Amino acid sequence: MTVTVVAGPPDAVVDGVDVDLVAAAVRGCPAVADLVGGSPSGAATYLPGRRIDGITVTDGAVLIQVRSRWEPATALAAQIRRAAGAVAPLHRLDVIVADIEDPPSTWMSR
Repeated sequence: MTVTVVAGPPDAVVDGVDVDLVAAAVRGCPAVADLVGGSPSGAATYLPGRRIDGITVTDGAVLIQVRSRWEPATALAAQIRRAAGAVAPLHRLDVIVADIEDPPSTWMSR
């Protein structure tokens, strides 16, 4: 998996983490459908004039909340940790799967 990310504006850096870079890296994971704000964790980062749902940076940790594609949880977590860890290497990464997409139609026909 190769993900190309471009740094966001300087106001996107929270506790040494560029939240735009983390968001782009996580969204580039094949097992991730998208970042998700709201329940269960309410994960979001509020920046001047905008909000990034699904990511919260606090006290040495990055909380990432996603909607998963129909993939094993171990693959999902490994992809997210590899991608986000490349842009936030000094922070613990916590992953919450808030939702899962419906299985592909090919899976339903088994």
